[in-house]
Order: sequence, then C-alpha cells, then structure tokens
Amino acid sequence: MTGQPSTDSQRVVTWSLLLAKWTEFAKASTVLPDEGDGGRVKRHVAAIIGLQAVACALGEADELASDERSAALDLAAVQIRVFAQELNEAWRGEPMPEGLVELMDDAKKALVAARDGGVEFTVMQGPVVAEHPAELVDRLIEAEFGGDLYLAAPGVPIFAGCPAGFVRLAKGGAPSSDVVAAIVEFLGKGQVKYKGAPRFRQAYRQFDFSKGGPVRDVVVVNDDALAAGQPLLVPAILRGVLQPVPLPIPGARHQEELPVEFE
Repeated sequence: MTGQPSTDSQRVVTWSLLLAKWTEFAKASTVLPDEGDGGRVKRHVAAIIGLQAVACALGEADELASDERSAALDLAAVQIRVFAQELNEAWRGEPMPEGLVELMDDAKKALVAARDGGVEFTVMQGPVVAEHPAELVDRLIEAEFGGDLYLAAPGVPIFAGCPAGFVRLAKGGAPSSDVVAAIVEFLGKGQVKYKGAPRFRQAYRQFDFSKGGPVRDVVVVNDDALAAGQPLLVPAILRGVLQPVPLPIPGARHQEELPVEFE
C-alpha cells in the first residue's frame, strides 16, 4: 500500500502486458531442444507461467473483499505447492536453473506478504512520542476492526527512520483508508509516513550499561526469535481483541536521539 490504490485501468494495462509477455515466452519455448534444461522448460511451461501469474495476482490481494481474500490465499497456496512440486520433480537429481529457483522463491514470498503483510508507519521527523492509545483503540474496536495493531510504546521517543506502528487485517493486508488515517493522526500527521510492508518489523532499544544506558535502536523482522533489548512497539489489538498497553514510562520521553540500525 502506497496511499494511492491502483485503478482498474492500471490493472488492465499491467495484466495485458503480462499476458503478452507470457504468450511470447510460451511461443519461444516451442523451439527449445527436447533434451536437457530446454526440454524440461518446454514440457513444464504451464507451471512456470502459472507461478508467475499467482505471484502477480497476490500483489492484488488487497483489492479483494475479506471473505474473498481468505479463499484466494488458500487457492494461491495450493497452486504454488502444485506448480513448485511439478518443477522439482522435473529437475529431480539435476540442478535447477537459478531463474526458476528465484521464481519459486518470489511466489512463496508473495504469499507470505499477502498473509502477513500490512501497513508500516515510519518516523520522518522525530522524535515521535505517542500517548496512551486507549481512545484510538476504542474507536477501532467500535468500528469492528478485527486485525492486528502495533504502536509505539506510550511515552517512549521513536526516532527518524524507525517504525512507529504497524497494522494489518486478520487475514493479512492493508485495512481501510479510514483506519490508516486514524493511526497517522494518532502518531502525528506530518511526522510519519506509511507504506505497504510484507512483514511486521519490531524495533528494539539496546543498552550498554558500561556506557550509561541505551546506545541504538535495532529494527528486525519480527519472528519467533527475540532480539536483545526493549521492544519499542507494543500490541494494542490482536485479532480484533483489545490488548493491555502499559502506561508511559516516567522520564523516558527525555531520551537523547539514538542511531537507528537495520538487521
């Protein structure tokens, strides 16, 4: 999500260009040799085009209604598995061309992004020091928002370049523009920018007590492995359920600016 949804005419042009590209590829494959990698490509051109098509279609998942999105993602997962299995069988015992390996990886990444992605809010002009989000959360719950919302810990300065929030629907993807606008207003209009993100990224404030306290903020893709330091984003809503958000930490807002690093 960039803040400007694609129009129907843009999507028609994009898919028309892709269709022309796939048609050209299919025609070109007919003159490939029957043996070796060329023969394998010729016999499995449908699976190759299918993976490309699924990956591209997943990029349009945000345009679907919630109930349609869930079914579409399930179908995409099945198609990716079937096409990838066909290609792996074709190259069993032989090294697969790098381009096909990348194609399968791209399709799998597109599925992960559609399932886990959302909208990330990043500090442009800092620091951003968020208040307690009780009022914002109440508004979203009342509006039946059923996804996940992470926000900067109340009273903790978040510096330029660092994520200050993340939101996604229950099945992944960007929420409505009204939800995004409410979060921008909460974090500070003109202080944050937002864009689509394939995964939730957490920021950790890391300390070196030999130097007297915090030394840097590290941004990492959130997964099961916890990084060292104090998490700067806290869950405010998970799966549509209100989460306990701590009150502001006394004195935390006076933290001097720290470098923001990415891993």
